[in-house]
Amino acid sequence: MMRLSKRTDYGLMAIRHLAMLPGGAYLSAREIALEHRIPPALLAKLLQRLARKGLVSSHHGTKGGYQIARPARDITLREVIEAIEGPVAIIECLDPCKGECPQDSTCTVKRPLHEIQRRIAEVLGRTTLGDL
Repeated sequence: MMRLSKRTDYGLMAIRHLAMLPGGAYLSAREIALEHRIPPALLAKLLQRLARKGLVSSHHGTKGGYQIARPARDITLREVIEAIEGPVAIIECLDPCKGECPQDSTCTVKRPLHEIQRRIAEVLGRTTLGDL
């Protein structure tokens, strides 16, 4: 079974929440966490990852917090997922971060699974936060 991690689920909920705010508004990680029942420390780490990838921006201070960095229609689900999880890979040997697979020369499923992975990545790459 292929599934997104709870971290990705939380990250998507948080960035979608930010996308629905009026322009210029900031929310703290704690406010978002309370709204969605997400552990605040975990959400703070996820928002930092999203900020490092340029998907959200942060502002320090008493009226600070996080806001979406670009319009929701310009942020894809693939960008969000990869910011949190790394490259989309449905099986370990298709993960570009992993090394050579020991079964590579005898594997009969890599090619069809690679095509499935390509299609999943394509759908995630054309689905935006605005589509949610």
